[in-house]
Amino acid sequence: MMTLSISETEQNQMFIRFSGKLKTYEDFLEFREKMQPAITELAKKTDKTLFLFFVDVYPINSYTIGYLLKLKENDSIDVKIATNDVKLLQLFKTLELIDKFEVCIKSE
Repeated sequence: MMTLSISETEQNQMFIRFSGKLKTYEDFLEFREKMQPAITELAKKTDKTLFLFFVDVYPINSYTIGYLLKLKENDSIDVKIATNDVKLLQLFKTLELIDKFEVCIKSE
């Protein structure tokens, strides 16, 4: 089951906590739909930093990674990722995206 909660940090930066699997294209579509309100709100702000905390998300599909790259590269949103899963960290490392998204391990 997929859950996504949106909040703001003390510095008024967007924080999204997501848990669930992102294996299929349908999973990606649901993820993108749930992210849309936050992305719309973020577009109005001067500080376009988005913190994503992926909890037990591995495996993650290429659609989702592509979407995150689009947000970073095309939409100029500073996407930063934290996860509680070493396998997801390793995936971003293998794809050489660990520095681009500043991926780090975080416990719940």
